[in-house]
Amino acid sequence: MKQILVLHISECGGHKRASENIKEALQSIDPHIRVLNINGFGQIYPWAERFINYLYTTTIKYLPQLWGKVYDKKPIIKALEPLKRSINMLGFRKFSKLVKGFNPHAIVATQAFPCGLACDFKSYFNAQFSIFAVVTDYHPHRFWIHPKIDNYIVPCKDSENTLIGEGVDKEKIKIFGIPISVKFLEACTRIDIASKYGFNPDLDSILVMGGGSGFGPIKDIVLKLDNLDCRFQVIVVCGTNKRLLHWFKKKAHKFKRPIFYFGYIDFVNILMDFADIIITKPGGITVSEALSKGLAIIVVNPIPGQEERNVNYLEEKNVILKTNSTKEIGYLVKGLLTNKDELIFLRQRSKSISQKDSSLKIADFILKSLS
Repeated sequence: MKQILVLHISECGGHKRASENIKEALQSIDPHIRVLNINGFGQIYPWAERFINYLYTTTIKYLPQLWGKVYDKKPIIKALEPLKRSINMLGFRKFSKLVKGFNPHAIVATQAFPCGLACDFKSYFNAQFSIFAVVTDYHPHRFWIHPKIDNYIVPCKDSENTLIGEGVDKEKIKIFGIPISVKFLEACTRIDIASKYGFNPDLDSILVMGGGSGFGPIKDIVLKLDNLDCRFQVIVVCGTNKRLLHWFKKKAHKFKRPIFYFGYIDFVNILMDFADIIITKPGGITVSEALSKGLAIIVVNPIPGQEERNVNYLEEKNVILKTNSTKEIGYLVKGLLTNKDELIFLRQRSKSISQKDSSLKIADFILKSLS
C-alpha cells in the first residue's frame, strides 16, 4: 500500500486547502492509499508558528511596502540559507519520528518551508522518499529551489520558465495547474442554489471574499457596492474572521440591496456556480477556483510580493480587473453590470485558462511516479 505524506502550513488559507485538495484527489483515484495531511510547520515548530504568523500578518497590514522590498530578493534568500538550514536541523528529531512512524513513499509539500525541511532531511539522512513540490501561486519564489526535489508541479508555462531561469532541470517540472477541489468539476443549477440559500435567481450576483481568513477591506467594499444605482445581490464569505461575520449580522438589515453572508464554509464551489462577479484578494487557490467557474474577477489591493505577481500574470492573460482603491470598486462593478459584453468576455477568458481537473492530474502523476 502506498503511503503519502502531504505537508502544508497554517490551519486556514490556501496552502492547507491545496493540501486537502490533493489528498481528496489521491483518495478518489485510489481509495486504498494512505494519505497523512499535516501542518508541517505547526507540528515541527509549534513554538514559532504563532509568532511568525503574527509577524507576517502585522507586516502586510501595516508595512506592506517593506514586505514587497524584501520579498524573494536573491541576496536576502542567499543570506538566510544557513539560518534556514540550521532551523531545519533543529526540526530533524521530530521530523524523523514522523517519517519513521508513517514511512512515506512520497512527500508532497504545498508550501516552501516544510518542503525545505523534507529536502534537507532527505539530503542529510539519504532518505528514499520522493519529494513533490506543489507551487500554489503563478510565480514560484526562490525558497522553493532545492536539489532534492524530484518534481515541481506548477500552474503555468511562466512558472516553468521562472524555475528554469533559477537552474531547475526542465524534466523535473510538470504544468498541471493549482490544485483545486474535485468538487469544482461538478456544477449546480442556479435555481437549485437560489432555492437552498434564499438567493434571487433573477438578479446578478457579486461574491465578495478575502481568502480563508476573511482578510482585506471587505466591509468597505460592500458599503461601496450598496451605494450603486443598479440591481444586484451581494454574497459575502467572511472565512474565519468572526468579527467581520458579527458585523454583518448586526448591519445586514440596513443595506439597500439583498445581502447574504457566511463564515468559514466548504461549499465555495456552489456559491461560485451562482455568482457572476467575484471581488477577492488574488491568492492562487481562490483565483484558480474562480477561473474554473468562469467568473469575472476583480482583485483589490494585492499585497506586494506573491499576490502582486499573481496579478501581473493574470493581467497579462486579460482575465482580471485590478484596483488599488476600494473607491474604484463601484465604477468597475457598474461597468460590468451595464456592459454585458465586457462581463461575458471576462467570463469566457476565465474559462479559457482554467484547469478544473488540476488536482486529479497532480494526483495521477504522483501515483504513476510511485509505480
